[in-house]
Amino acid sequence: MTITDIARMANVSVATVSRVINKKSKGVGEETRKKILAIVEEYNFQPSAVARGLVTKKSKIIGLLIQDLLNPYYPRLVKGVEDEANHRGYNVILCDGNNSEEKEINYLDFLNEHYVSGIIYNSFNIVSGRIRKKVVEASIPLVFIDAKVDIPGSRSVYVDNEAAMHEMVSYLIAKGHRRIGFMAGLAESYSTNGRFKGYLKALEEHQIHMDPALIVESQFNIESGVLAMEELLRRNPKGMTAVACCNDLMAIGALEELERKGIKVPEGISVAGFDNIEMSNIVRPRLTTVSQPNYEMGRTSARVLIDTIEGKVQKLEGDFVFSPELVVRDSVATIAGGEDSWTVAAPGAQGVTR
Repeated sequence: MTITDIARMANVSVATVSRVINKKSKGVGEETRKKILAIVEEYNFQPSAVARGLVTKKSKIIGLLIQDLLNPYYPRLVKGVEDEANHRGYNVILCDGNNSEEKEINYLDFLNEHYVSGIIYNSFNIVSGRIRKKVVEASIPLVFIDAKVDIPGSRSVYVDNEAAMHEMVSYLIAKGHRRIGFMAGLAESYSTNGRFKGYLKALEEHQIHMDPALIVESQFNIESGVLAMEELLRRNPKGMTAVACCNDLMAIGALEELERKGIKVPEGISVAGFDNIEMSNIVRPRLTTVSQPNYEMGRTSARVLIDTIEGKVQKLEGDFVFSPELVVRDSVATIAGGEDSWTVAAPGAQGVTR
């Protein structure tokens, strides 16, 4: 039973049925109103949020567009969004863009057509002109998560990728490493760009030459990490003591390849990851990594979005930037000239930057 079915049975328009259901039946005759309500009661009709949105152009639904449901980075982020949304009386439509511009555009159209009240948007890639145009045309509240995007009317919630990788590489340098490989993600990725800047900054601060042979582009999964580690070893048969990876899945792939080659970690080569997914504490050796507060980022994104929807934010200014936390475990060794002690900076409180 749908609102269209009720309209047909009562011989009235869908708009008339919607006004009666939403208790805005001024102008609707009493006999017609009773007829509609009788049908609603007989069939135990429950109006959906989407149906209400057809009339009000608003709903208690928000869209969440992420990039890879198989990536273990996302569950805590999604959980944070859902917990905050449910607490505020909203439901969430989850969409997997699968790192495809076409899928992202299709989902943006779908969410807009279904009158969601706002969208939380995660994208691996720098927003293209097509997507930027689509977002502006939608004219609904929008929060970007895990990326900094400058689009009028939107806000961003993300971790400081540059600072995070800078701290990780500085830690490796303090442990005596000078020939440090960098396993980059896709070049068009927001996170890759920020983390690569952090890598370069740490090298520059310690007057270490950047060797292109130590940098390899990969993708954010285990299989690509295996191939990237194989390539780094081919390029640097004896001249690399550590590898900083753009995420934990790539680092786990690196561990697999090093084990296959008979190279011990961290005695032969040290490996560091990024994200602090649950697997990073299960693999052996346990992975030294950077922790991202995914759950808190998810809740913050939903809170900011819903506050905007409900008019509790008068002006969209500033981004929410979360500070990284270095998690030291077992996959990094101290080599000649390195320091055995290292003070891990306390995670900074998230705040708004202007």
